[in-house]
Amino acid sequence: MTEVKTFKIEQKFNGKEDLYRYLLKNIEFIGQSIGIQIQKPLKDQPFCLTGKEKITERNILFFASKDDYSEALGELIVLAGAFDVDIIVFFLPKTTKTYLESLNWLQRICNDDTEFIIGEVNF
Repeated sequence: MTEVKTFKIEQKFNGKEDLYRYLLKNIEFIGQSIGIQIQKPLKDQPFCLTGKEKITERNILFFASKDDYSEALGELIVLAGAFDVDIIVFFLPKTTKTYLESLNWLQRICNDDTEFIIGEVNF
């Protein structure tokens, strides 16, 4: 099992809706940043965006939160289950060693198709 991938978007966003609009327009850039080919278009869902990986057809969840990490992680897990996703791209204002370690642990206990990716963004 691989470690959680991370990447950073330098642009400043005015909240998660602004980030989601950016993702809808720039999904090729995000795909290149995380090493995944993403099908277009993404679907704008309540609280998140969803899509599919081109080659494997795995479901992808894009979720952003400015909330407390533990609260955001709980919401992320609920959404991941609701949309039956295998690839989770979790956008946070700051990536810490504690966050990475907890997501690495979560990734290890999930099935082999499950992949967590953290995107660091400025809100």
